[in-house]
Amino acid sequence: TDAGIVSGWRMDENQYRVKLNNPGVLDLHRKGEIAYVELGNPGVPHAVNEYTGDLWADAEVLKDQFRALRHDHAFPKGANVNFYEITGENAVLLRTWERGVEDFTYACGTGTGSAAAVLCTEGKVSEKNICVRMRGGLLTIDIDRADGQIENLWLTGPTNLVAHGQVLDEELPM
Repeated sequence: TDAGIVSGWRMDENQYRVKLNNPGVLDLHRKGEIAYVELGNPGVPHAVNEYTGDLWADAEVLKDQFRALRHDHAFPKGANVNFYEITGENAVLLRTWERGVEDFTYACGTGTGSAAAVLCTEGKVSEKNICVRMRGGLLTIDIDRADGQIENLWLTGPTNLVAHGQVLDEELPM
């Protein structure tokens, strides 16, 4: 990717482990209490913020807030916006508004990694087995740190085939 090489391993029939790019930028207070993270360099931009309500029930009410943050000047590339709730020890609920899609998505791997990086840096979760639940299911993050810096972000979760297609236009540039 433009942000660097992303390596993955098949753990079993539908579980994969991916080494996400490390944060190239991790600013815990880019806009007040809203953190800003870029995974890789140049990186995928994410705004990360805690939410104290019910992310599922309040989703429609939050759309305008997510949309506004996605385009906020504090995030020069625009940002994928991630709101989280801590629901238990190393358990997080996450809702992501993705730029380009311009709506909520069921899951976001880089959003999961960004939120976990922020939460680990702030001491709100440990480095291992951070369980992040999104509308699309559960992902797990493990973080390796040295001297307070994130050395590795490991994302583990299920996959499934959602479409099968064929590109027929032979004139498409490769």
